[in-house]
Amino acid sequence: MKKPNQITLYLLALLIGLAPLAALASSGAKEGEAAAPYPGYMALEPPLIVNLAKPRSYLKLSMQFFIETQTDADLITLHMPRLRDRMISLLGGRDGNQIMTTEAREQLRIELLDSLRKTMMEQTGRPAISAVYFTDFIVQ
Repeated sequence: MKKPNQITLYLLALLIGLAPLAALASSGAKEGEAAAPYPGYMALEPPLIVNLAKPRSYLKLSMQFFIETQTDADLITLHMPRLRDRMISLLGGRDGNQIMTTEAREQLRIELLDSLRKTMMEQTGRPAISAVYFTDFIVQ
């Protein structure tokens, strides 16, 4: 059997040394894919809390926006103070008993989506939000 020469040993050591780096690079690509989940959902953080018409009654609303692109997500993040203001203005002062029915919540979802899309069109020229989903809806 022929003895391996020094170049062969060097290449073998280099290959063995690079294997962990190759594995790390491929796992980094997977993490990058997970970091860009669009189309996907964007949570409203923190949840929205507004005063209702009856004194000391509140609506706590957690929701998710369905977003088509990373660009839309970035625009929504940029304009979130304006969007939250629009939601507070739209929801505040409502009668808690009237928004408890399924039909009323569905109508509220439609109003919110329309208002948020209109706000985004005014600010950015694109609606950015495809859908709105309530994940918590608590009237107290």
